[in-house]
Amino acid sequence: MRTILTLSLLLFLQPCFAAITVVTENFPNFQYLDENGVLTGTVVDKVKSGLEKSGVDYKLSVNSWSISYNAALRDSNTCIFSMARLPAREDKFTWIAQIGGFSASFYSFKSEQLKIASIDEAKKYRIAVLKNNYSHIYLKENGFDERNQLILLDSFDNIYDVLKSRRSSIDLVILSDEQFKYERDNDNTLENLKPILKLPVGTPQLFFACNKNINPVTLEKLNKGFAAND
Repeated sequence: MRTILTLSLLLFLQPCFAAITVVTENFPNFQYLDENGVLTGTVVDKVKSGLEKSGVDYKLSVNSWSISYNAALRDSNTCIFSMARLPAREDKFTWIAQIGGFSASFYSFKSEQLKIASIDEAKKYRIAVLKNNYSHIYLKENGFDERNQLILLDSFDNIYDVLKSRRSSIDLVILSDEQFKYERDNDNTLENLKPILKLPVGTPQLFFACNKNINPVTLEKLNKGFAAND
């Protein structure tokens, strides 16, 4: 009887102590590692506050977007921020809380003097874009070909490396406007880029989200914790 009671108690308590992994990427000014290796940015305090108020034990990992996205897609105890909420992603994740909004644009080299008036005109060019991020999915949904029109890169750092070392291989790049401003202020070589067309999607919202199979007890705690931020 005592054994059964002990096992039942352990089964009851186990979800409460289950830790989650929270993954993210360097995405200034929303979240990024500063010169001291500390995660900072406009959404970080909101995310940490929601996690602390939830009482859920967690560990935080900063990776490339591709690694973080696939971890959240694959692992039931993994959550991610900051992720745009899209119809193509709606059923793949559990959406906990809105934490910000952003805009993105097509950027070109000033010396090229390219002009486009619509996204359809952009289909004439080779476009660097971050794999599996908002802009990549948006372009796919609007008929852009991954083999001939899109150059998929795993991280924003890779995009900037390509811009500096292999600029002849691309014509356009899609960047978050806020991120580009931050990077340009810290790297004057990016002065050669200019925005030429905003993605015509208003202001997409960024979320804290989790794997769709996250433990229900953990999910309830996270929902309450982030709701307490409002």
